[in-house]
Parts: sequence; C-alpha cells; structure tokens
Amino acid sequence: MAAQVHRYILLVVIAFPLILVSSPIVAQCGSASPGDSRIHDLYAQQKWADVVDAARPLADRSADVTFELGMALAHLERWDEASEALLAGRRECPDQKRFPIELAGVAFQQKRYPDATSWIRKGLRLDPKDEYANEFAGTVYLLMDNLDAALKYWNRVRRPKINALQIDPQLRVHRLLLERAFVFSPQALMRREDLLTSEARLDAMDVFSAYNIKLAANSDGKFDADFHAIERDGFGNGWLQSMVSVFSGLPYETIYSSYFNIGRSATNFDSLARWDAQKRRVWMSLAGPVHMFPQWRWQIMADGREESWAIRKSFTGIAPVLGSYELKREVGGVTITSIDSGRFEWDSGAELSHRTYANVVSGSALTPDLISPGYQLKYLAGTKTTFLDQPEHRFTGSAFGSLELARLWSSPARAFGKVQGGAALNWRPQAEGEKYEFAQRVRGGGILGSAPADELWVIGVDRDTDLWLRGHIGTRGGRKGSSPVADRYFLSNSDFYRKVWGNGLISVRAGPLFDTARVVAPTSALAPQQWLFDAGAEVKLTVLGTGVVFTYGRDLRTGNNAFYGSAVQR
Repeated sequence: MAAQVHRYILLVVIAFPLILVSSPIVAQCGSASPGDSRIHDLYAQQKWADVVDAARPLADRSADVTFELGMALAHLERWDEASEALLAGRRECPDQKRFPIELAGVAFQQKRYPDATSWIRKGLRLDPKDEYANEFAGTVYLLMDNLDAALKYWNRVRRPKINALQIDPQLRVHRLLLERAFVFSPQALMRREDLLTSEARLDAMDVFSAYNIKLAANSDGKFDADFHAIERDGFGNGWLQSMVSVFSGLPYETIYSSYFNIGRSATNFDSLARWDAQKRRVWMSLAGPVHMFPQWRWQIMADGREESWAIRKSFTGIAPVLGSYELKREVGGVTITSIDSGRFEWDSGAELSHRTYANVVSGSALTPDLISPGYQLKYLAGTKTTFLDQPEHRFTGSAFGSLELARLWSSPARAFGKVQGGAALNWRPQAEGEKYEFAQRVRGGGILGSAPADELWVIGVDRDTDLWLRGHIGTRGGRKGSSPVADRYFLSNSDFYRKVWGNGLISVRAGPLFDTARVVAPTSALAPQQWLFDAGAEVKLTVLGTGVVFTYGRDLRTGNNAFYGSAVQR
C-alpha cells in the first residue's frame, strides 16, 4: 500500500462500515416475506450474527434481505460468503447499483483491487453520478498507481483539490521552466486534462528519462502533488549510462552522442555519426523551449549522407542489380512544435537540401526524374492527436498526419508534395504492471508529383527509417536498395510483448509480430506489385535507458528469413 496515501486509505477503511450500515434500502425486485421486518430490525441494530442466523435459512429471500445478509457477512469479515450473497442479489436485481458497488467494497477489503475496479465500474454504468462510487473508484485507481484513471472518476465529484505542488529540489532544470510545465495549480482542482497536458510538456522537454507525479493525502482531505524524476543532465545519467548510449551502435559502425539540459534550459543536443563505407552519415539536432515556455519547442537540424544504392528484388538469394547510384545529400532545417494540450500538438517548419547522384546505372529501376540533382526547399507541417483514451482499461489510440510541399531546382525544376497519415493503438491488458502489452500501428502515404529517389519511402528494416517490414532487410552487402522503395504505401505493424525479466536497470520484453504492407513505386523494379506479409518475433532489451531491438521476420510469400538488430535511442 503506497505510503503517500495511507491517511486517505485510513479514511476509506473507517468510513466503509458506516457506509454499509447507512446503505439505503431500495425497492425490492420480488415480493417480501413476513419475516423480513424482523431481519430489517436486526440489521438496523447492527446485530450482524443475528442477521445471518435469521436470513440464511430462508429459501426464498427478497433482494433487500439478500443485501442485508451480504452486508452482515461483510461486517463479520466473512468475505467469500459476503460475495456469494451479494452476487445472488445482483443476479436477482441486475439493475440495482448497490450490489456491484458493495461487491467492489468486499473486493477492496480483500485487496483485490482490479476486481474492485471492475465491480465499481458496473455500478457506475447504472448511475454515473453516484458520488460515493466515483470517490471509491478514484481511491482504488490511485492505489493501483493509475493517477490518470483516478482523476477520471474523482473529477466527476470535483476532486481532488491540490494543496501544494512539491518539486524535487535536486532537479537542475530551471525552476520557472519546470513550473510552467504543470498546468494544474495549488489550491485548485486537479483536472485530468491538466495532468495530460502537463505530462505532454514534460515529455517534450526530453530531459527526464523517467518521472512520476504522486498524490499524497493530507488530513484536511486535500492532496499534495509530488513530482520526482530521473534527470538527464550533461551527457546523461552518469558515466556508465552515457557510455552505453554512446557506444550502443558500435556493432554497425555508429556512435550516438547527446548533451542534455544546456544552461538548465531543457535545451538538448543530439547527434549520430556513422562511418560505414557504404552509408556514411552525420546528423545533428539542437532543440529547446521558446522563451522558457515548455508548450513551445524549436529544433534546428543538419543531416549529411553518402550512400551507395543497389536496387534488388531481395536481400538474399539470386537477385541481380536492377539499378545503382551513389547519393550525396545535405539537409538543414528548422521546426517549431506547439503542445496545445495533452491530446493535440502540431508542428511547422522548413528544410533546405541539396543532392547529387554519381555513378548512375539506370537499369530497369531508375528514370531521369528519380535521379535529378539540385537544391530543394521544403515546407513541413504535421499534427498528432489522441482520439481514444480509456485509462481504466489502459487503452489508448492516437493519430497523426503530415504534409510536405517541396520545390526542386533541377533540369527541369518541379514541385511535389508528400502526405502521410496513420494511427496507433496501445493496450496493456492487465490492470496493474507492465507484464503484457499489445501495440498496433497503421500508416500510409503518397507522393503527388515526381520526387527524387532520396524522397521515396523505404519499406523494410533499415536504421534510417521507422517503416519496418520486418521480413525484408533494406541493405545487402552494406548497400541500400534491397527492400521495397515506394511513392505510395500502406503498412500495418502488430506486436504483442511480454515482459520476460527486469531488475530496474535491465529489462527484457519479447513477443510475436505480424506486418502487412502494400507498396506502389514509380517503376516495377523498385517494389513488388502485391500484398506483403511478414511474421516473426521481436526482443527488446533495455540497458540503463538505452534500447536494443532484435527482430526475426519471415517473408510469408518467399520464405526468406530476416534477422536484424539495432540500438534505439530514447
């Protein structure tokens, strides 16, 4: 039982017997028997054992007597018998809220919190405005460390009131910036929407590898909101974590370097350097809040690549080269992001890029439009929103959309547009803990006009894209081009994870996967004109905050097996 809510739990436990005694008797579902009045009198006198002795022998009890029998057994702490009696009453009177609500109380006394929340929700479906039931639901969800769900029910009865916001004084990030991240205020109601917005701003600051907001009950019925976090400052959370993060990409000739919370302002520097002879890359990003307002973030980025491409039908087996080229590409850009609320954010920006293509062998895969060199100016816009949110079931759904409008100065000059959209569902089926997780993502996109080859989407396992089709590897012999390359695509990724092991510093999750894709390309050699299906398994290893992903995917059409591993930064 969490220490910070002990006093509040004590109030609930003390009030529980009073609630049982004072529970109103509602209209019976069936007819009353002549002996009911005597049982009612015994119940009013709190003679619990006598109520049980008088009610138990009755072969045909009314709903009121069944309810009183269940309550009397609860007062005697005969919890299983109390549940049996209340369940019988619920079967007889399924439209009466008192039975599921008191079944929740019995489960609570037995510390079966998931069962308690299940019953209390059944009662609230019959009467969503029941003050005691909403108060009770919020308390149980708080004990289950689900503040989001607790606020959903507490807010219905204008609770909880926040007395003070307590922030860990050891945090280095500027206090004004951190305080502005919290939308809820001391001496006011803590609304669920305010919590979600606060969490979105804290996430966007990107200086906390983990944090929590806890409510601690005061004797006056109000709460203190306590914020504790593990802060990334400088190169990270200590030298060991920094070393793991920086050198996690060494197996594929990559290092990741980051520096957090520059000037205590939540301004962060990120970079990637890869010296693979076939796909060299240097990427850098600097991002921070606008004038110490965490709801606004700016980002400046630069990216340079030298890549060797060999277009093939497969990453294994007999697959001749259908076209090849050497790409040099430099990009610089700036983006502004607005976190309007916990449910909606948008961004807008611009990019200037330049590309050249050398040693081009067109073959059947490449056309002159695909290998057009020159400068390019691009406008970027995107949105992200939450459309499904059921915190009591730990089920969320989000959607995103993006638009890119570009002008390419080549011979001849031309314009094109890129549109993408998608949705993601996430479900943790257990009421508590992180043992199981189901994730589903669906994405799609299309290009309007004629874009150069480096603007097409790579659909496959590749460290420079997140459009993973995990039975198709995007490189062969170190050169890119062995997975589908598309100007229109649909991609579905289904994952089910089980936490296999964890000790706080290291965790292992594993489970099956299933991917589906449909791609269309400017030329038939760039992508197969058919549905693609991959099945397999994935293992996610997290060490000191740095993730490593190992995947196995099988292309169900060709039977090819794909094994892949990559580090995941933040």
